[in-house]
Amino acid sequence: MRLHRLLLIAMIALLASASGPQADEARVTIVYTNSLNGNLDYCRCPSDPKGGLVKRATEIGAIRSAFPNVILLDTGDFFTIDDDPILGRHLVEAYRVIGYDAILPGDQEFSGGADFFLALAKGMPLVCANLEVDSGGSRRHAFAKSLLLERGGTTIGIIGVIDPGAFRYYPKKITGRLLVLDPAAAAATEAAALRKRGAALVILMSHSGLDADLELGKKLTGVDIIVGGHSQTLTVEPRRSGGTVIVQAGANGAHIGILELSLSGEKPHALKNSFRRPDERYPADDPRIRRIIDRYNAEVKREMEKMRLR
Repeated sequence: MRLHRLLLIAMIALLASASGPQADEARVTIVYTNSLNGNLDYCRCPSDPKGGLVKRATEIGAIRSAFPNVILLDTGDFFTIDDDPILGRHLVEAYRVIGYDAILPGDQEFSGGADFFLALAKGMPLVCANLEVDSGGSRRHAFAKSLLLERGGTTIGIIGVIDPGAFRYYPKKITGRLLVLDPAAAAATEAAALRKRGAALVILMSHSGLDADLELGKKLTGVDIIVGGHSQTLTVEPRRSGGTVIVQAGANGAHIGILELSLSGEKPHALKNSFRRPDERYPADDPRIRRIIDRYNAEVKREMEKMRLR
């Protein structure tokens, strides 16, 4: 009887050890942010706490340690609406430190002009399938249309699109350099290509707003998840349109979204959508971002002193 019990315990332990890694391999965690709106540092505002990038970096490190097969995405508007080259340079430096897997440029990234942003963000994992930029009289895709990643043995495709309406209120000197193609057509073409290349999960990063994303979901096949931006909507419960799950992380970079997916069935299944909201107290500052902020503040101080002396 005792031998039988020992054998049973051993079998259970063996099954548990075998199923653990396999369960992880069948799961992917999409960690998503949007609409930072220039909040490099945290704010002391109890009614509307924002952790800024200095807290976000620490929190993302903790999330990466706690969740399986993390993909880190941002869907744009990390610059402010104003032309602020000093802030823009330091924001890009901080984003490089955090190490996003894919970033979709929003309309606010072009507030200082296309040339400034393209030069500054060279080498970043920028993805947008439907935005062309005029360069010396000829238009070209300035960013990758899509990319493939692998997590836990699963091939994952990522596409980016921006809605033409996102640039509605920008002056001609900015919009004249940009051509925004049809988002649905661009996304459909890239999704089909990614599936042919073996993608088991296709994520569309969209800087279009929730209403436009709901329409995109109806039109698209081959896209499993839309991670949205632009409308600054907090989707506590993921929205669904057609066969697509839609999420977005709210305003001012305050929330970090965490969408947990199971890939064990025929289609990816959303297990849980949750948010982290760092504030001035928690978590600790990321020292790398704090040094960037110190340099930013020092540069702003020098520029203000120059203006005072003129």
